[in-house]
Amino acid sequence: SGASAVNPIGIGIGDHAQKYFLGAVVFNLGIVVVFFALNYAIAWAQVAWLSVPWETAIFYVRAPGLVYIPMVWLLTGTSIAASNLAFFPSRAPAWVAIIGVLALALCVSLPVAMWFLLLRKSKFQATTVLDPKINWDAAAMVKAYNSDSDAALLADIAM
Repeated sequence: SGASAVNPIGIGIGDHAQKYFLGAVVFNLGIVVVFFALNYAIAWAQVAWLSVPWETAIFYVRAPGLVYIPMVWLLTGTSIAASNLAFFPSRAPAWVAIIGVLALALCVSLPVAMWFLLLRKSKFQATTVLDPKINWDAAAMVKAYNSDSDAALLADIAM
């Protein structure tokens, strides 16, 4: 059996030395696509059968956050397998090396895409929430950032 951390399915593709690495690239991508499809199918079912607005349904299924878990779990193995396909082209037919280069480019682009779509300053919407019970100066700090009514509300909570 070819099951490993790189290829959790353990199925090789082809009859060359790189068949398990090629299987890892194909099946790991397939696992992520299945999670993506399930995520959106559940959201679609909520819209169709429960009359939930699309934005709310997407929020309920944490799209695409649920896809992030298998993607991150499989990213290391996929990049190792793709590197092996790309950097050792003599072990398999040329088309396998091309798949390796494309898969490696995809693995490298995922963190870049995550930064571009989610983590850059113009997109990242997280804020610091000051807790008056932990930091007694929180009400004063909030007053510097927000309106007086918000600071007064926090001051009341702290008492």
